[in-house]
Amino acid sequence: MVDLEDEVPAPSRSGAWRTIALTTLQIVPPVISVGCAIMAGYFTYVTSNTKPPADMAALAMSIMKSGDASPELRDWAADVLGIQTDIGMPAKTAQQ
Repeated sequence: MVDLEDEVPAPSRSGAWRTIALTTLQIVPPVISVGCAIMAGYFTYVTSNTKPPADMAALAMSIMKSGDASPELRDWAADVLGIQTDIGMPAKTAQQ
């Protein structure tokens, strides 16, 4: 009968730790990337679907209706109301 303990060396502890470390280095970065992507998507969803408070919306509407508001105030009001300012709009339509 052949004694197997003499022929096959026992795995060293450093080899086992090295295997665990290499496996961890392969698994952890993709998990972190997916987690960050999920969080970014969640924050984007929450911020895009929140409505401004009623008093801010009323203030923004009054700024948009007033004829003597500065362009900066109009930009702020358009941002609060979620109006796209990239699209050209006649002045008569904006004051209605």
